[in-house]
Formats: sequence, structure tokens, C-alpha cells
Amino acid sequence: MTRLDDARTAAREYLKLMIGDAWPEWRTCYSTDGTEMPSGIAPVCPDEGHEEDDGTVYNCCPEPVLEVETYPLAEYLVALLNSDRPGGAE
Repeated sequence: MTRLDDARTAAREYLKLMIGDAWPEWRTCYSTDGTEMPSGIAPVCPDEGHEEDDGTVYNCCPEPVLEVETYPLAEYLVALLNSDRPGGAE
């Protein structure tokens, strides 16, 4: 296995334990107050009352919420993580 494979396996095991889904869909989110653009990432909230384009993190939202400090990096990480999901973009 490569280092990337090892990292993927460890992350999938952690996510499965933490939120019950080893392959969550990710979104950008507002992880700190006062930012104009979402500067964090989090799994998509499964709550039907949580609108898909709402970047706010509520109590219903699954962890982990990760602050990455910039919108461009948050967008990149979401695209990267979502493309790594089964059936994700190539």
C-alpha cells in the first residue's frame, strides 16, 4: 500500500466511527464567525430542514468541522474529498 492508501484507510475508519459514514459528501462551511466566505469544511448535513446551500454549522450537522482558513482551500478540499468518494468525479 502507498502512503496515500494508508491515509485514506485511516480516515475512512475514523469517519465510520465518528459519523457512521466512511464516505460522506463534503461541503464548505462557516466554521468561524466574521468571515465573508466559508473557510471551513464539514460533511453535508442529512437533516431535511438544512438547506443544501446553507454554509452554517448547526447542532444537527455531523462532525468533523475543519477550519482551513481560506475559501479557495476549502473549495479545493471539498472537491478533492468528494472526488475520492465511490462514484465521485474523476
